[in-house]
Amino acid sequence: MNEFTKHSPENEKELFNLRHSSLRTTIERGFGILKSRFRSIDGKSFWSYETQVDVMLACCIIHNHIMRIDPYDFLMEEKCNIPHFEIKQRSHVN
Repeated sequence: MNEFTKHSPENEKELFNLRHSSLRTTIERGFGILKSRFRSIDGKSFWSYETQVDVMLACCIIHNHIMRIDPYDFLMEEKCNIPHFEIKQRSHVN
């Protein structure tokens, strides 16, 4: 794990905070990818809460479908800073 390269956590609270921060960054990156792909979810929503939940679920499903069809998608390379050749290597692991 590379998360402890600068300073190892000294107690359970520091370990929790470190992992929480890492998870939050990952989730924010995921939402950033979805917002880049689906402009209708980038900004203030005019839909009801229930519709927003359905739209986000649909966006996730469509994104996952796109990634199964074209794992070399330009958006993954652009937003995740993953070089094209590395995306290709990762897709062959599964």
